[in-house]
Amino acid sequence: MQQRVDYNSISEVYNARYDVSPLSGILNYLEILVMKKEPLKILEAGCGTAHWLKKLSSFRSSLFGADYSIGMLKKSAPDSKNRINLLNADACLLPLKANSFDLIFCINAIHHFPDKNKFIETASGLLKMEGIITIIGLDPRDNDNDWYLYRYFNRTYQIDLERFPSFDSISEMLSRHNLKVIDKKLVHQVNDSKAGREVLNDHFLNKRGASQLALLTDQEYKLGIEKIINDIESADQQNKKIQFNVRLNFYAVTAEKD
Repeated sequence: MQQRVDYNSISEVYNARYDVSPLSGILNYLEILVMKKEPLKILEAGCGTAHWLKKLSSFRSSLFGADYSIGMLKKSAPDSKNRINLLNADACLLPLKANSFDLIFCINAIHHFPDKNKFIETASGLLKMEGIITIIGLDPRDNDNDWYLYRYFNRTYQIDLERFPSFDSISEMLSRHNLKVIDKKLVHQVNDSKAGREVLNDHFLNKRGASQLALLTDQEYKLGIEKIINDIESADQQNKKIQFNVRLNFYAVTAEKD
């Protein structure tokens, strides 16, 4: 069984990631979808703190969000709870009315779902005819990605290979459940580099800042930090600045129910 990240404990620091990396390209893609489709009802599966739903609150759509972590849902701003309908539920077992949503989206969350195919089957059942689903996230198999965490922390890359479905497999699962893929595109690229000790302040280097690190043992995490510090000190001794690169591609796969 896939190991689940304890997002109740991560919830305290989760929203800080959007200050560091707001992922504006993802928001732009979502807004364009909403403007084109003009959905009456929108559901976000794996909504976490409802960050993306809040970004869509200026639209007239009725907004719904589901997440299995009560801790994350509690971090939704109190004034948004009257505007956004939040549900504590597993994305694979959503107790919602069939054929009732015009748009379902899932951002950086499908890799947490224990049964990806079941989620897509469930989402298909919730969509109206000609309703839209979009799944946005990363694929660690993308050779254009470059993330220093994978190099310094043993198992993180393997963890992600096991958790993240490829975009081809997502497309295949969508097709299997009467969902016709209409778009696949790069919607955002994180491109950053931190020099030397600057990396030690990286939010995503915090054990609660990235789910890849949260799944490591404390000893594994400690060893990775020690490797980073050793490389920084080695570079300093040579009067060099070591760079810690982050280049991550976020793609959207969008399908229509037919």
